Amino acid sequence: MGRQKPGKPRREPSEYNPLTGLFGQLIMTGWIGEDPRDGTDIAFIYLGTPADGATGTPAAEAMAAAASALGLNPQPGSMTENPAASTHLTFTDDGWAQLSFPSGENVQHPGSLEWRTVAQHRGTAVLVLTYLPLLPGEDTTAHCDQALAAGQFTLGLIPVR
Repeated sequence: MGRQKPGKPRREPSEYNPLTGLFGQLIMTGWIGEDPRDGTDIAFIYLGTPADGATGTPAAEAMAAAASALGLNPQPGSMTENPAASTHLTFTDDGWAQLSFPSGENVQHPGSLEWRTVAQHRGTAVLVLTYLPLLPGEDTTAHCDQALAAGQFTLGLIPVR
């Protein structure tokens, strides 16, 4: 078996449900992939928004606002190693992953036990925030690949508490 691209999912992402809040409709899912820094397993979090027009705000604008609110550099193609101090990932008692914004807003997704275990063990997750709109029925893995290839993303290392 050959080596995977860094960050390329080796396991299927969990199901996602669109959530509506301060930044319009956000979609969060996760997978386990290879940490490009050292080749070990790390939890990835995908955060995106549906196709332009679904929320009234273009995807790039909505996601740049979400990146800024999380304390990430909103410049497409950027990587933030130290987001805002109160940006973090936690897990609810029933196992849901909760990405918390400094504003108190949060987004949740029902991460698998394996994904949660990797995130907690590493103490960090990689947030992949895409600026391209997620089209109806589009696979999030294919969407992430497209956004990464086009440089329409920002990454952040998010602490797990």
